[in-house]
Amino acid sequence: MSKSILFQFNDAVTLAGEQITGCCYVRIPQDMPKVQIVLTFQTKEYSKVLEKKQIPYDESNPQMIPDKLIEKQMQVQITLDSPLKQPKYTQKKYELNGNLLYRVFRHYGTHESFIYTQELYNGSVKAGDYKFNFVIPTQFNMPSSFYYKSADGQKQGKCGYMITLKIDSTEEARTVMMESADVYLNSRFKESEQFRQLEGNIVHFLCLNSGAVELSVKLKTNKFFPGDKISVEYSVDNTRSQRPINRIEVRVINKLIFIDNDDVERIIEDQVVVSQNWDGLLAGQSKDRIVSLLELPKELKASLKTNTIKNQYYFQLEAIVDSFLTWLSVPVVCQIPIHIQEQQTKQSVNLDGWKLVSNLNVSVNEFSNVSVQQSYIP
Repeated sequence: MSKSILFQFNDAVTLAGEQITGCCYVRIPQDMPKVQIVLTFQTKEYSKVLEKKQIPYDESNPQMIPDKLIEKQMQVQITLDSPLKQPKYTQKKYELNGNLLYRVFRHYGTHESFIYTQELYNGSVKAGDYKFNFVIPTQFNMPSSFYYKSADGQKQGKCGYMITLKIDSTEEARTVMMESADVYLNSRFKESEQFRQLEGNIVHFLCLNSGAVELSVKLKTNKFFPGDKISVEYSVDNTRSQRPINRIEVRVINKLIFIDNDDVERIIEDQVVVSQNWDGLLAGQSKDRIVSLLELPKELKASLKTNTIKNQYYFQLEAIVDSFLTWLSVPVVCQIPIHIQEQQTKQSVNLDGWKLVSNLNVSVNEFSNVSVQQSYIP
């Protein structure tokens, strides 16, 4: 069954501070004497970390955790909010897995949610297919779209944007139709940040009087889309060293941090997302301005730095100089922070069978009402 409300955006991703433009198509099934059509744009940002800690459990001792015993006997879930059967969106306090009992802790990071509203139409409407053009303003400081959920579902974070079209019958005081769609933003990359650090250089003096290794690297840019190829220009000077450089290792590291409302930072991911090994060189040799490519994975999430989520990427180039003893291995590393942008595919709308009525075409140029509310965390 096809939807009665369809959204079409002119751009798959919008730069923060620019306008989200597009149109929505609405199929009114019957004549309505008085309706109100409202479009909203809403932001949602949160992080959530769920921890489970095992606690002593003895089913024969009814005084140990009485509410958990009630759960088992009455087949209900005791929640943080009520000792009754759980309503929607309640949260477990305990979890029983076989004979093991766990206490469930939740750590939330929340941010105020901005909601923009605009009335598109107010009056009578006849059955038919209609088109509404819209222009939605965004703020310059809005971060990129981001969503993360761990495989076990215990860690989740989101910075999302959504528009909703709602049609209310003012006579019947009810919502007749409603549909939502995600929209995607890219944060503005400050020019000072873009050119702050495109080069790295390090001179490392090796222990046991083995000389020194000099390593330098330069990137054309540190702003990329998933799937891009990083052009790396690097130089290695091993003329003052008595040790060979076994290999040059290049990698990109992703570090994801959630921050709760108590400003406690928790590392969610700290991993190498892509790496390659390039040829090393012998003692007394050097390489100057070698250009190589490193291809980024296509599934990378956008860089983000807010009060609740930090998703950061670092490019590293390391000259591996192995020692006779493992603990004497010398790290010779250059590191440059890089910025990953949000990337989406533009979606097309199928209007087969639609016959648009021209007399209700409305163009929305601004959102007049702005409100702020606390983000809801699922």
